[in-house]
Amino acid sequence: MNMVTVRYLGQFSAFTGGVKEESLEAASVKDVLKLIRERHGREAEKAARTMIIALNGENILLLQRYKTELKAGDVLSFFPLSAGG
Repeated sequence: MNMVTVRYLGQFSAFTGGVKEESLEAASVKDVLKLIRERHGREAEKAARTMIIALNGENILLLQRYKTELKAGDVLSFFPLSAGG
């Protein structure tokens, strides 16, 4: 397991009790999602899965999605989807 920084951007912190950033030990994005559920509840995990997830600024959809491996010092950011006009 590796220590990574997890950032919750926008309104997502409402699901984490106001926490906007935390350090977690995880080997993959899937592990982070599991830890979000354990620490912040099922609704937080469900919300996280609907967001854009970026690893060091790169969308995980361009990597290995939830199987993307994490290294010590990585930054995983959760961006809520938004629309405008």
